[in-house]
Amino acid sequence: MKNTILKKAFVGLLPLLLLGISSCDPLGIVTIDGGEEPTVQPPSPPKSVEGYAPIYGNLDDVAKIKSSGPAPIVNEGKIYVKGNLLYQVETGKGIHVIDISAPSNPQKIHFIEVTGAQEMAIKNNNLYTNNLNDLVVIDITNLNDVKVLDRVTGVFHLFDAKTPPGTGWYECVDASKGDVIGWELKTLSYPECNK
Repeated sequence: MKNTILKKAFVGLLPLLLLGISSCDPLGIVTIDGGEEPTVQPPSPPKSVEGYAPIYGNLDDVAKIKSSGPAPIVNEGKIYVKGNLLYQVETGKGIHVIDISAPSNPQKIHFIEVTGAQEMAIKNNNLYTNNLNDLVVIDITNLNDVKVLDRVTGVFHLFDAKTPPGTGWYECVDASKGDVIGWELKTLSYPECNK
């Protein structure tokens, strides 16, 4: 008889126990009275974290492509060899032109400034690369004075002005500072954006 009373009491209390368990909040989920959907509290920004920050500039200036003197190699990318010249992408900035006629003593001779450059190919005297998300064809016959022969806008999806590559914390875009022309990885203090 005691077992029957206990069973009835347990069955009567079961819904209350289940209700109590379902209202626990082990994952940080906040429930709203009235049966609305639960919301998740966003994480707090870290004091210091490695993340991306926007690089600001003017899109009209970004479209200008020109040859300049040798530049330091900082963030090397893809290479292409044509004759005695080696072309090497400086990721996000342009293309180094290096004379390798004396392989034991290569000499940087020019730098072709192309904002956003990541890709490169050469056919005859035409260099094909990206200028942010545009495909550009550059005449490299005269390395002292390169010329843009053609531009096709929006061919690539290498760059997003609204969010950086990858995931994690990043510095929010501030439109008052200009156009976003790139992203750089750096140490951020209390960044407010996260993806």
